[in-house]
Amino acid sequence: MAVNSSAAEPHQARGGNLLHGFLMRAAVLTIVIAIFMRFGNVNIGAIGQGLGYALAGVTVFLTFRVLGFVDLTVDGAFPIGGAVCAVLIFGGVRAEIAILAAFGAGALTGLATALIDIVFKIEGLLASIIVITGAYTVTLHIMGGKSNVPLLGKETLISRHSKDFRNWLVDQFGDQMRRQSTNLLEIMIFGALVIVVLVILYWFLRTEIGLAIRATGKNDQMVRATGLNHNMMIIIGLMVANGMAGLAGSMVVQQFGFADVSLGFGLIIRGLAAVIIGEVLLRPRTVGQLLIAAAAGMLVFDISRAWIFSALDLPTTDIQLVSALVVLAALGTPRLYDQWRSYQQRRN
Repeated sequence: MAVNSSAAEPHQARGGNLLHGFLMRAAVLTIVIAIFMRFGNVNIGAIGQGLGYALAGVTVFLTFRVLGFVDLTVDGAFPIGGAVCAVLIFGGVRAEIAILAAFGAGALTGLATALIDIVFKIEGLLASIIVITGAYTVTLHIMGGKSNVPLLGKETLISRHSKDFRNWLVDQFGDQMRRQSTNLLEIMIFGALVIVVLVILYWFLRTEIGLAIRATGKNDQMVRATGLNHNMMIIIGLMVANGMAGLAGSMVVQQFGFADVSLGFGLIIRGLAAVIIGEVLLRPRTVGQLLIAAAAGMLVFDISRAWIFSALDLPTTDIQLVSALVVLAALGTPRLYDQWRSYQQRRN
């Protein structure tokens, strides 16, 4: 027993050091973002928007990093989830049920990609392109042939509490808080929802099925050799991942107040940028830290984009160009840094 205890001590110490280092980096990043927003004149609405899209970053992490599957389905699952949520809320269904339905719709989109890959032996990249191409029409049909479904006057997670929260905020802190009440409410509600989802997802990835999915992404031959159903792991992994995208779509729709057929355009690139930003800034090591990093990377992405708009006073028509430049910076900077280090090593 003494031998086992002494052997476990270095492992526990190493785990504690990893957690301590991650928490320190997260704290420093939080302080830097707060200073950046304060002096960069960035509205706190960027945080709410980042939280709305955060689970889309988690989707990309699950497919690319955990499952090892080149999947673009997020571009289709996101607007489908948003459309399902908007149509249900418009029809009088409670927002909580609409969110669960959006998760299910996103999961079915992931299922379509998995079945095309498994049944027809079509590569994942091409299978997901086929799905997102068809998802455009599916989204239109869900919304009754309309390209846009407004939620004006309908009860969402935000609108349900907005009046009471605004009145309380004004009573406590004065009338100057009235303009920020909706943004603060979005941060509170979406922040709580993202935390709950990440906790559930962390628990799932540590179950037997979750461990099998992680093993599939690391070494699919080993998974087959142990007798596990490799194809079933692909199906479950893509359904869970794209269910996250559908859930994110339902959050953004309630934030924007409408669903649009083109809502998920270019989201895969944005998600990849979020994953890389989170990994570079926080250097996560465990599964839980990687999940947090993917969500935090999306926050940094939206705050950076909002800062560029504020600093350069750009019109909203430039949003796609600014997004592309932020993505380029996120993807290109680590590679330039690696090249610079290699150059310095060669010189020395």
